[in-house]
Amino acid sequence: MKPTNEQAIELFKVCQDLTQMYLPIYLVRLDERTTRIYILAGQSFEVEILPNGRVKYL
Repeated sequence: MKPTNEQAIELFKVCQDLTQMYLPIYLVRLDERTTRIYILAGQSFEVEILPNGRVKYL
């Protein structure tokens, strides 16, 4: 399964923002059940990218 174009663009932007804050990115996962991208960074920073490209900070 591949991410949508919107997800891929937002993934790049979010990863760039996280690394500019010097947060280590521990996990990037495309959940095949929900088709959402999940990112775990820093101690407890969580981000979810929906198939339409919307970014949710958890």
